[in-house]
Amino acid sequence: MAYSAQEQVHALSEPLTLPCGLELPNRLTKAAMEEMLGRQGIPTPADYKLYEEWARGGWGLLLTGNVQVSSRHLGTPLDIVVPDRKKPQAYEKALDAFTEWAETCHGEGPKPVPTIMQLCHTGRQSMRGSGRGVLEPSLAPSAILLKPADSILGWAAGSVLFGQPKAMDDKELDEVVDQFLQGALLAKKAGFDGVQLHCSHGPTYAFLNSLRRQTNVRTDAYGGSNLKRTKLLFRIIEAIRAEIPFSTGFALGIKLNSSDYVKGGLTEEDALDHVRWIAEHGGVDFIEISGGTYENPAMLGDKAPDTMADARSQSKPKKSTSNREAFFLSFARKARELLLTFPKGSLPTPAPIVLLTGGLRTREGMAEAVLSNSTDLVGLGRPACADPLLPLKLLDSRLTTQEARAPSYGSKHTGFGWIPFQMMGPGISTLFHTMLLQQMADGNSPDYRMSFGKGVWTVWLLPVLRRARSKIMLVLATLVALVYAFAFKTF
Repeated sequence: MAYSAQEQVHALSEPLTLPCGLELPNRLTKAAMEEMLGRQGIPTPADYKLYEEWARGGWGLLLTGNVQVSSRHLGTPLDIVVPDRKKPQAYEKALDAFTEWAETCHGEGPKPVPTIMQLCHTGRQSMRGSGRGVLEPSLAPSAILLKPADSILGWAAGSVLFGQPKAMDDKELDEVVDQFLQGALLAKKAGFDGVQLHCSHGPTYAFLNSLRRQTNVRTDAYGGSNLKRTKLLFRIIEAIRAEIPFSTGFALGIKLNSSDYVKGGLTEEDALDHVRWIAEHGGVDFIEISGGTYENPAMLGDKAPDTMADARSQSKPKKSTSNREAFFLSFARKARELLLTFPKGSLPTPAPIVLLTGGLRTREGMAEAVLSNSTDLVGLGRPACADPLLPLKLLDSRLTTQEARAPSYGSKHTGFGWIPFQMMGPGISTLFHTMLLQQMADGNSPDYRMSFGKGVWTVWLLPVLRRARSKIMLVLATLVALVYAFAFKTF
């Protein structure tokens, strides 16, 4: 069904109140991304500048980039990390930075922009030496190696880069629960409006590792069945809600992987079971549905459907597209339908709402997703990198349907097809969008039409050259810059 511009705007601009009472002014959500702007684990002025842009953009909800709950399991050296309360002086310094970050996110308008901090444990994706000794293993539900590709070369790369993880024992599981609790308490104290638990893209992240039968082969209370694999997640929810009750208005969200492409992973029925159990458990305000994993990351590439019609056509069971499930629109619709079946008052807390992230680029498609009851909220990640003020355009009824859309572009990162790692292309694309975030953090407009090589040169290498404090550093930076310039024909 075709909707007029006014109908589209009305659908997306309608306010929504989360079950805990947090009010959102519209349905457009800036999804979480990895900004890589932290220094020594704390937010920086670059983070403030970036979120200052998004705070002016008219978003109904901001989700921060992932904040690591464990300083010993970093994704990158530039991660923001929940500080250790056992180190009071460092904790207070970090708390000041987190507080300024929250204040910046809330913006300067008449009403604060609702902002939720995403919490993450990198698990077995944490590379060797990322916050711990090079030979010290990462932690995961089970001791299963992360392989960038399903081959001997992939096994070798995984062994060298990540190493064999250690299956968490009871003490380490208790520690993970407490780490997420401390992250939530920090967010509350700093002034954020809630937290989101990152359980998506997950043969790597500790959460979804615990939910997936492929990477959780435990036979104790935390594994062996689909229900038992949720125990770690529910323990964390219980710990947070025991300290920050539902009645406080502090939101708690969960990001789930809607479609597992890897053989032996979760089925759609498994994922719907998780949605049902989360609702029955209570205490959760929203479930974000995305998909894709580092081992087969179809979601993370650049090609995405523009409209619901395109998405539906892609969801036909063809070899190349059957796993996409129309960027998870089918699952989102089923999840929302399931959540609406619970009679009022039958759950410990009201059923969570659905946030769909991934693939939609036009106002028409976003509005249809809401009006067709596929989702309550629309999450936008990479479009927010290219245009931080995108909601102002989407919610302007004076713009035609053709004009009211995210920028159309494709990051140019050819030349990596010979590398037999499934994550290479999407990884380069992710870096491209990280460079757009860096441009905004530097006070510039994002140049989404630049080539990848130009981005590396102008955003990263030239600043390194300018800041080089020693001849050795200058020589190394120059050599790297020349290699990149030659490889990507920057000159």
